[in-house]
Amino acid sequence: MLKNDTTPQNIRSVPFHKRMLLLFVFFAVIFTAAHPAPAGAAKITVYFYSSETNVNNFKSLKMEFDKYLSDFGTYEFQPFNDRDTFEAHIRGKKDCLLLLSSWHYRNIYKEYRLSPLLVGRRNGKKDHKRILVAKGAAATLESVKKGAIASASSVPHTRNTLREMFQGASLSLDAADTAKILTVPKDIDALMSVGFGMSQSALTSENSLESLKGINPVLYKEMKILAQGAPSLLLILAMPEGFAEDSLKLSGVIKNMSDNPTGKDKIKMLDLDAWDEVDSSDKSKLEGVNE
Repeated sequence: MLKNDTTPQNIRSVPFHKRMLLLFVFFAVIFTAAHPAPAGAAKITVYFYSSETNVNNFKSLKMEFDKYLSDFGTYEFQPFNDRDTFEAHIRGKKDCLLLLSSWHYRNIYKEYRLSPLLVGRRNGKKDHKRILVAKGAAATLESVKKGAIASASSVPHTRNTLREMFQGASLSLDAADTAKILTVPKDIDALMSVGFGMSQSALTSENSLESLKGINPVLYKEMKILAQGAPSLLLILAMPEGFAEDSLKLSGVIKNMSDNPTGKDKIKMLDLDAWDEVDSSDKSKLEGVNE
């Protein structure tokens, strides 16, 4: 049986470099016992879905935002291209922030117990208008209301917006309630469906129509705006109930992206230029009657 012989003679017989190594290990163990390592920081995820934002490559969007946010903390960016999947995934989540369109926020904020933090800004404005467009100079509201209307918004939201537009154009509100709605994933898809003849008109946003200019300039020139809705806010950054304290640092990182050249490039991937804090007027617009 081996003995643990620690007599001075035996200790001195150990080579100097080995004694130094043993001392280092000894003090490292003592220090670790006295100062336990902190638990790993929980990862906070920013979940994103918006039918109004034209995203060509979700993988690239995630990689670019992950890389940027990770410089500031244990943060991750997770985009979704499907509304139902997004809503199912965020249900019950607490340690997260959400990026979504203002109409989407307005529809789910009560059920998901959300509060708005930031609103996007583009070209100096934090709102835009929904528009009804059709192909051809001869197109009119009377001619398109009988055909399919493509929209990336929910059917109830689409009909509500159409009622507002038709009322402003002195058309029967019944036309909005009986219109055939073709649901598509994104605003840009609504515009393309008109080009492919799948729908006669599209309910979309001013920004998406502007994006069409670069995607399909021929179709863009053929598009005619038939009606406009009231202004609505751009992309919203929101937090779930009970996450206020932990969300402050990350929302600050996102708000300051426009002050960072690298961050400014990332914001443009969301069709935005900057972020503003949500004020009382914005909150009132966002949390009106649920549609």
